[in-house]
Amino acid sequence: MVSVIIPVYQVSEYVERCIRSVMAQGYANMECVIVDDATQDDSIEKCEALIRDYDGPIRFRILHHERNRGLSAARNTGTKAATGDYVYYLDSDDYIPADCIERLVTVLKDHPGMEMVQGNCVMTGNGPDRRLYIPDHPIVTTDSDGTRREFYESRHIYISVWNKLLSRSFLEAHDIYCREGVEFEDLPWVFLLMKHLQRAYLYDGVTHYYCIRPDSISTAEKPKSVGCYVTIFDDIFHHLTAGREQEELKGLLYYFIKRYVSYVRMVPTFKETIKLYKTKCREHHCWYAYAVLTAIAVIGRLGNPLRVLEWLNNQRWKMKKG
Repeated sequence: MVSVIIPVYQVSEYVERCIRSVMAQGYANMECVIVDDATQDDSIEKCEALIRDYDGPIRFRILHHERNRGLSAARNTGTKAATGDYVYYLDSDDYIPADCIERLVTVLKDHPGMEMVQGNCVMTGNGPDRRLYIPDHPIVTTDSDGTRREFYESRHIYISVWNKLLSRSFLEAHDIYCREGVEFEDLPWVFLLMKHLQRAYLYDGVTHYYCIRPDSISTAEKPKSVGCYVTIFDDIFHHLTAGREQEELKGLLYYFIKRYVSYVRMVPTFKETIKLYKTKCREHHCWYAYAVLTAIAVIGRLGNPLRVLEWLNNQRWKMKKG
């Protein structure tokens, strides 16, 4: 059985579309765990009305938080309450096509033993729709080296909790839960996932629609919100995987720089984090990352490093094409 986990908070405009997309699933052996994170609007009332009118095989449950605890806590509540062999996280402002779960489960049947099946995703709501990350063919990994390569080098495993069908026993065995108390929690969750994940199937078919909305956490640029990146990266750099430090320091470089150059003026403590990053690079002889970080820090004092980031990214793609 598959457990679809949906956190709900202040999404009245979107939640019905999300719940209807679950109800439309062609795969019947599933449950949907809706976690009310003490939402103050009528989101839960809309969920309850849809469930009352639903006449299908999917079992729906609504769990309630007494106070707002955040997206991570809501996901963790849903995970601990899930009874399925596999879990699928779905944000309440997104939605899935009617064959989403069926397609991902079919992959499991054809490739038993997979700890994760990730589908492709379409980003919508911010300009033209576009597919994310995965090429036009499936990718299978059967060991830690292959899986980590798809995240740290190819970036085909994207930084998200959603759109991944995950073995619940695997998550429980390695204590893989979302970090509570921070926003942008997907990065530390995926970093933890990569420490343990070995067998993964990256499916090229679209199984998720990621909807950009102006008031979402991912589009917020408030100092308190983006300041969470300092906490997240500090924690990551203090918990690098033994024997894989160089790989992680180099692999996280682009993710870090993109956020550093965007937010360092808003969150000055980011300057301390880049110092920590450089210290770890020296300790583990990751001189390429050290050189790039030094250049970014120097240029940041002289001007706008965003232009440098754009230049570096352009050079990266030119080298790939060449």
